[in-house]
Amino acid sequence: MNRKLLTILITGFIIEILCIAIAYSGDIKKNIPCFAILYIASFITYIFAIFYISKKAGIDEQDNNSSRNVLWAIIIFSLMFRLTLLPVAPSDDIYRYLWEGKLQLNGISPYSHPPESSSLEHLRDGFFSGINHKHLPTIYPPLTLMVFAAADYISHTIISMKAAFLILDVLSIFILLKFLKVMGKDPHNVLTYAWSPLVLISFAARGHCDSLQIFLVILALYLCAIRKNLRTVFSIALAVMSKFVFVIIAPFLIPGKKFKYVVVLFAVIAVLYLPYISAGKGLFSTLLHFGTQYHFNDSVHFLIFCLCIGSPLASKIVTALIFGTVLLFLYKKYLNLFVTDNNGNSPLSNGGSEKRGNIEMNNFVLNYAFVAIGTFLILIPTLHPWYLTWIIPFLCFNKNRAWILLTGTVICYYFMNHELFSKMIWYNDEWVWKEVHWLKLPEYLPFYVLLIYGWLKTVLPSRYKAAKASIELVT
Repeated sequence: MNRKLLTILITGFIIEILCIAIAYSGDIKKNIPCFAILYIASFITYIFAIFYISKKAGIDEQDNNSSRNVLWAIIIFSLMFRLTLLPVAPSDDIYRYLWEGKLQLNGISPYSHPPESSSLEHLRDGFFSGINHKHLPTIYPPLTLMVFAAADYISHTIISMKAAFLILDVLSIFILLKFLKVMGKDPHNVLTYAWSPLVLISFAARGHCDSLQIFLVILALYLCAIRKNLRTVFSIALAVMSKFVFVIIAPFLIPGKKFKYVVVLFAVIAVLYLPYISAGKGLFSTLLHFGTQYHFNDSVHFLIFCLCIGSPLASKIVTALIFGTVLLFLYKKYLNLFVTDNNGNSPLSNGGSEKRGNIEMNNFVLNYAFVAIGTFLILIPTLHPWYLTWIIPFLCFNKNRAWILLTGTVICYYFMNHELFSKMIWYNDEWVWKEVHWLKLPEYLPFYVLLIYGWLKTVLPSRYKAAKASIELVT
């Protein structure tokens, strides 16, 4: 048995033991200190595993059997972790999923009526008391609602709903494996996603629906990489209809900026909205409510909020303008890749092989999508831990240490929902947890220090080399 396989087996068994402990420790929200200790321990083990894999990349490449055994160990352990955590008490979001699935099966649009509506009283069951934001209609896009209905059709149970999103989470692992192969990357890097404690807790334990969006985004990026243009556009359209935020990476995935693909994108969106169109303004009312009124666990946005003298609307307008500027910059840089000079050359035509050119183009798409989503998460007014799972698939290709670290320090978020540090306050017609601002320091400070350090480490040497070359040219 080689050292790489042995290390994976040892770290895998340690994380599995910690998953068992989390599963038997009870409801995470009621045992936050215990959960935090177990999470940190699993995160440290995970960090060791992914950086050991990176360090040993290329070693024993001639031994295909050994490499295959390591990969199988990664996959088998990832499935074990998920099955172990499946019985854990879910997030209260899942009661909303069950409710909205049930409404649709009874021919009622979740956009038209909030759960507390008296006209829906006859549909209330044992799950109703766990629903959050009962005074608001659904916030979820059509495709996500359809998955709720499909899972509820199979069985009106928590386990059925959790299993639906867990299956999508597992499928993401296998798409990532194919994607890594296309990009010429070490397939063992799938461990970064497959073993991520945040991914495990978010989907297997808590049952959040974001695994649907992640699966569709990875699928779209993979299809783009293998030049399946129509399927790419169809997949990213579905991703947008599962989580609106992913519209920000759609322009990077529309091949050649051809009009027909834009038509396909909007056609898919229109078709999916068609069954719910009778709700009118209700289609986006809750989205606008949360988008303009709420902020929680924010970092950069909180600073903007303070500069805007505590005005929620003003802070979000300023944040949107900053984010829009970043996106325009990224889109301009992306479009410049296709600009040719008088000789017909572009930044992509470097005289290399077609395969190399394709990989370079795929890297550009990946990097731009990564920066776009990362910028959104940095500026977002409300950052729940499971939102960070959107960035983790990209870390399989680029092990950005700052972002990996944030998936660990985000554990501080849970203490904001603990009576020892915070209290419930009445806000916007419901009881919510009051924010504990000092808890953001251990959560975000290491991330931003490492992020800025990594950026300076990349930018400064390149600028130094450019300046040195200019001086040498003059002299």
